[in-house]
Amino acid sequence: MMIDVRVWLLLVLGLMPSACGYHLVGQGDSSVVPGGVETAALSTTTDATGKALLAEFQHAWVQHDELPGLQAAKASPKHVNVRIEHAKNTFSPVAFDAAGLAIQYRLTISAVLNMYQENALIWSSGSVVVGANVFGDSATANNPSVVEAERETLTEQLHLRWANEAMARFKSGF
Repeated sequence: MMIDVRVWLLLVLGLMPSACGYHLVGQGDSSVVPGGVETAALSTTTDATGKALLAEFQHAWVQHDELPGLQAAKASPKHVNVRIEHAKNTFSPVAFDAAGLAIQYRLTISAVLNMYQENALIWSSGSVVVGANVFGDSATANNPSVVEAERETLTEQLHLRWANEAMARFKSGF
């Protein structure tokens, strides 16, 4: 008995939404870690932004029981090295008042998450970028301490947001 083409098409179209489930947004039970890997090491460059992102990413890592345990870096088929590279923190004015004073700034944090196995790159997240605006007004634009305090608070929030977005990419593979 042959299935009508329309029934087949309806069946395929009906199943398509289930194919793009939670794993596409990093909420599934899978990750890009190859099968058989038992341990992982997390590392970064020596700059302050990289270290802050690493601390948040380590915190996100240990919350996922399905990921390999953390251990010192080594070259082994049962070990991967996950490295945060090209970490950048950019803070620049984007809006000005009539007098030419900056009243709005854009804070952007970006970095790439790379995974190595036996010193060979096996996966890269591409650039993970998060950003937000710091608003000021004419009164606070002349007060660098107010702008700097807002910047520091926002930087901490963006480090956490970057770690969550990087983990979502790591878990989904996209």
